[in-house]
Amino acid sequence: MGNGNRRDSLSVLADLLDDMEEPRRITHLLYASNLNYGRLTKYLKMLTMMGLANEQMKPHLFKITSEGKFFMNIINRRIKIK
Repeated sequence: MGNGNRRDSLSVLADLLDDMEEPRRITHLLYASNLNYGRLTKYLKMLTMMGLANEQMKPHLFKITSEGKFFMNIINRRIKIK
């Protein structure tokens, strides 16, 4: 089994933040990220704890913060350099 299609954690975080430019429900993020529910919730918890995304309770949505946009730009530059 090859690992050619695997993404590193930073790529996953950047992709999630990119998807959160507009407020998104967890189901949208689940389908867009191609992660299972357990991994997605792990990454979402990480992003909210670092202040890179906000979780809105009613309705249950996730949105990128200004710090998250800054982080995403740095990560995207890192990925392009590789």
